[in-house]
Amino acid sequence: MTSSTLTSAQSAALVDILTHHETYSEIEDFKAPGAIKHYGPPFQDSTSASATPVLQTLLSKFILTLPGLRDVSQDFWKVRVSDLIEELSQAELSESYDKGVLGIRKTLATAISALIEYPARGCLFGLPKREEGLRKAEKDTYDISKPDDVLKSWQDCLQALVYGDLVDELFERAAETDDLKKHPALVQGMHEFVVVNIASLMHYTLVLSPEGPTLLRMVENVHRLIPYSVVRQTLKIGNVATMISAMMKVILAKVSVASVTNWIGLSSGAHEGMNLLQQIMSQVLSWDKRDLNSRATKIEKSSTAPPKPVTAALKDWIANRSRAEHEEARRQSKDQNMSIVAVILSLSSGPSVDDLTADQHAAALEYLRIRLSVRDRDEIVRVLCHRNPDHLTALIQDGVSAYTPMIRQVHEAVNLADTVWDFERFTTDMLKMSKPSGPKGQEKPPAVEDYVDLLHRHQSSSHKFLHQVAKNGKEVTSWWRDWVNMVIKQFCRQGTSAPKTDAVADSKATGTNVQASVLKHFAGLPEKDQKAITNELTTYQTYLDDLHWASATRITAVINRTRSTPFGPGAFLARWQSLLDATTITPATAKGPVRLGANKGVREEGRQDIEGNEDVTEDEVEKTIEGSTLEVPSVEQTVKLMGGRFREMLAGG
Repeated sequence: MTSSTLTSAQSAALVDILTHHETYSEIEDFKAPGAIKHYGPPFQDSTSASATPVLQTLLSKFILTLPGLRDVSQDFWKVRVSDLIEELSQAELSESYDKGVLGIRKTLATAISALIEYPARGCLFGLPKREEGLRKAEKDTYDISKPDDVLKSWQDCLQALVYGDLVDELFERAAETDDLKKHPALVQGMHEFVVVNIASLMHYTLVLSPEGPTLLRMVENVHRLIPYSVVRQTLKIGNVATMISAMMKVILAKVSVASVTNWIGLSSGAHEGMNLLQQIMSQVLSWDKRDLNSRATKIEKSSTAPPKPVTAALKDWIANRSRAEHEEARRQSKDQNMSIVAVILSLSSGPSVDDLTADQHAAALEYLRIRLSVRDRDEIVRVLCHRNPDHLTALIQDGVSAYTPMIRQVHEAVNLADTVWDFERFTTDMLKMSKPSGPKGQEKPPAVEDYVDLLHRHQSSSHKFLHQVAKNGKEVTSWWRDWVNMVIKQFCRQGTSAPKTDAVADSKATGTNVQASVLKHFAGLPEKDQKAITNELTTYQTYLDDLHWASATRITAVINRTRSTPFGPGAFLARWQSLLDATTITPATAKGPVRLGANKGVREEGRQDIEGNEDVTEDEVEKTIEGSTLEVPSVEQTVKLMGGRFREMLAGG
């Protein structure tokens, strides 16, 4: 092997590193205003290189070709979605660094990145074809009670989906029955693999992640406000046009004086009030704001309260300083090993941080976090609920218009009122079991197996829905069947381009040319750089092997019902946690080192609910998180030497 040649294992590790880094980098870019203006189609007509090629590739191949969504008007993307994304970025929602905890936005952004990098890697580089897997899938010899067979069925199922005709078989069998046991053992094993991984994701999101309690509380509040009975009664209307019109009135109707005066011309641009969806969002966030403000008041009245000039300086920094000034404060905090509170006070005319006791400084950090959280909620409500013109309402109207033919057929094929009832029961069950249970003072959070049981209890509802659609809605089923067949072929190893549409330019990033370009670029690097990258790739490949082995071990424990693993399977969870662990957080003391998301104390602070209580003890959190991810080896040189060029390759440069 020459210095310019990589083994297949090293090549796979290189692809993994570059895709992982690029995906999260592109998601992070959307924090800054203007990112959407350089996205390319469908937000702009220009077909020049996109600034976010991975995200555009996924959007082009999978989303823009969706039945129904492919028929929306150009204003749907170019005006409404584009403006909402831009305004949310301009709102400058708070950073985890300033808050001193891993916030909801960071938690969701890292989770999305960890999940979508898999389809991104698949459609960019393809799924290697394994004849052995195809032959085994044809024999269909799997025992879903055995973890090894479940794991093998997933791998073999991928082969049969991409290189075989399993997609057509699934659609045909779904039209015949809603009984999973009447599907081939291969499909049953794949189904169990998917159920366990979804359960693992739910458990990690709602129980283990820093913002789990907050997310759970928000879901519960939304669930309480949805008028399920009204929705079910509306869906029972036999005439489809009448049903859609009634449902739109339930969800989108606005009743206010301003809406009337704007309509008759007596006013222009006045806020017209909120529809049901906006009222739910506004109400849920207002409940959070109420509790946050209550907590801020307690801090102001406590014995360790920071002086009023300090709290005034913090509020002024949040409300009246520019984005550039906020970024400069973070830079100084990191460079000088000072807390963000200390830097803010140094830039104000008020008291110095030296005038604060350690307890007052800790209270000031918490006060800043609370005020930032309040502002975030205000900005989200402003953009999504109080904007004029109301893009959110227009988006829903456009979407319903595009999906009306599909809604018509599904309404005739399925009892949608029963479907809503099934969803309500599932959500109620999920919320109930997601809370700690046990004797008072000894409460324990739910385990991964509890979420597996939850999905098993309710899976028949989704099977029934799919069966009814496939059996009674032949035309709508054919639309989805064609789309799935088109999408799944994007993962063929030889590489394919996204189908041509009026909404998006042809994808330039295909499995063949990107793979060749990556290896060519590596071969053109100086020998010392090649050696540095090769050393990192060798170590990283060992890490990947260990990662997948650990995931297989956990799925075995879950399927065997040992209840011995505190977190579920899925290599994506380790990637998600590694992104959270690498997040920089302000020092906890006035002068001290910058912390990371992995540092002890950051997680516990993030898990505190609005009232400042924790639903899981500090020891339990630390015990659970320890070992949840393997130590990620450094890939600094690989990213430095090849990351920039990799983005250019994906953009077609």
